[in-house]
Amino acid sequence: MTTSNGKNDKEEKGWQNSGLMNFSDKEKQTIFKIFGIEMTAPKGLKNPGTIFASLIFVNILFFILLRNFIAG
Repeated sequence: MTTSNGKNDKEEKGWQNSGLMNFSDKEKQTIFKIFGIEMTAPKGLKNPGTIFASLIFVNILFFILLRNFIAG
């Protein structure tokens, strides 16, 4: 199928189709379960534990820096 600008849909690749955004979202996998709370991620996502851990670490670091900036 072609679009209005004459390119095929398969040829158009944006940032959504590369890197972290390129995974299958059909099934879920459990990362961890603690106190009845289950953290899940898409089955096709590579290294989901590392991604979630780095997200938590960056958020804590940002909170500490922001708190020091406001209190300072």
